Amino acid sequence: MSEDPLTPAELGEKPASPGKRRWPIWAAIGAAIVLFLCCAGTATAGAVVWKMRHDDFTVTGDLTLSDGGTKDGAVCSGSEMYSDIVPGMQIVVSDPAGTVVAIGALGEGVSKGSDCVFPFTIAHVPKMEKFYGVTISQRGTLTYTPKQMRDGLHLYL
Repeated sequence: MSEDPLTPAELGEKPASPGKRRWPIWAAIGAAIVLFLCCAGTATAGAVVWKMRHDDFTVTGDLTLSDGGTKDGAVCSGSEMYSDIVPGMQIVVSDPAGTVVAIGALGEGVSKGSDCVFPFTIAHVPKMEKFYGVTISQRGTLTYTPKQMRDGLHLYL
């Protein structure tokens, strides 16, 4: 013979309202912790991105090829031993360990007297305390201080 189980009313308990769940307090605390960690992580990531975007600067400058010009104001480019110096050629900026941190490119060369001058801009160069390496084509790497980089570079070949 089987007995019917007792109902909550027979046990002296209030029956649960249909559609309403009772969550244990630890579940609510856990959900609050997860929400807090997600928000804190997002805020931290946002702060890192903000810092990266605001702790960099743009380097401007020019590269002058001696005796590479034609008529003043005319478009020019490197020739003979400077044939690799052309508009769009990369200028690579590296940190003291040699890791590439920014890349720019030469603009169109313009004749100034007997020289050919290529302007350039290198955006998002991160701030550093020591020095930067600047490499143009296969001409080796030159080093510059942070102040020199901010003041603008005037390179000569």
